[in-house]
Amino acid sequence: MRQTSISCYNTIKSNGLLSKRRFQAYEFLCNHAPCTASELQAKMVYKDGGRDVQKRLSELRKSGVISEKRVRECRITGQKVIEWELTNKLPKKIRPITTTKSHRIKKAILALAVLRTKSPNITDEDWLSVAGLIDKI
Repeated sequence: MRQTSISCYNTIKSNGLLSKRRFQAYEFLCNHAPCTASELQAKMVYKDGGRDVQKRLSELRKSGVISEKRVRECRITGQKVIEWELTNKLPKKIRPITTTKSHRIKKAILALAVLRTKSPNITDEDWLSVAGLIDKI
């Protein structure tokens, strides 16, 4: 592994630049790179991120901290797949794709609580706004 990748790893770890699950995948990749997603998943404990390592690798690639090295035959699946390696870059900010269901529920409940305080001055627009939030749940 290149010294710049090790230096980058140390910076990411000491400054907490990745979420817990992303860092778990990143750390395992650091210890086992270059490897495929299935090979990495086989090394990880299921409850400690192994079950969703495929998602984490996509997120880590989007943030710029890992990259595709080459395509080769996986030792686990026997398929031609991507082999991953660390880069020498710090993570870019990536936006979450969606909010969680519990977050959407809390937002709808909060909107209903606000409507309750506005009573009897509630407008149709207020109701439509809350209905839109509930519809997204």
